[in-house]
Amino acid sequence: MGFSITGLVIAAMIFAPNLLFIAFVPKNIPEGIKDAGLLFTVVERIGQAGCMVLLVISKDNFEAASIDVWFFLMMICIVVYYCLWIRYFVQGRDFSLLFKPLGFIPIPMAIFPVLAFSFAAIWGKSVWIGISAILLAIGHFANSWNIYKHLR
Repeated sequence: MGFSITGLVIAAMIFAPNLLFIAFVPKNIPEGIKDAGLLFTVVERIGQAGCMVLLVISKDNFEAASIDVWFFLMMICIVVYYCLWIRYFVQGRDFSLLFKPLGFIPIPMAIFPVLAFSFAAIWGKSVWIGISAILLAIGHFANSWNIYKHLR
């Protein structure tokens, strides 16, 4: 345990685009949009907080980690996630773009950050980050899928 600059960088890379919502609110948010329920939202938030905090305090996990396939898979997921954010901005910040499929992949803006956290957990050999990523997946996928269905 201890402060991990690597973990901080990973967490910041994944969560930083979400800060853009403060300045660039999505357009055309439909009325009546609801998440999948309080339980899924609580699980999602616990997963988010767990991923963030555990990455930042996982010095031992990332200090000795060598660059391997899990690192590259994590980075690919982050790059794809950034490309999805670029799509969102280039195409006019319409709310529906946050849930628009990427080819055959539904809700990619939920899937790719969760995959990035999952690959970070494997890369850093952290069961706790992995558990947090699973909790994040349960809540984030349920909430995103619920909105995706509403938009269709």
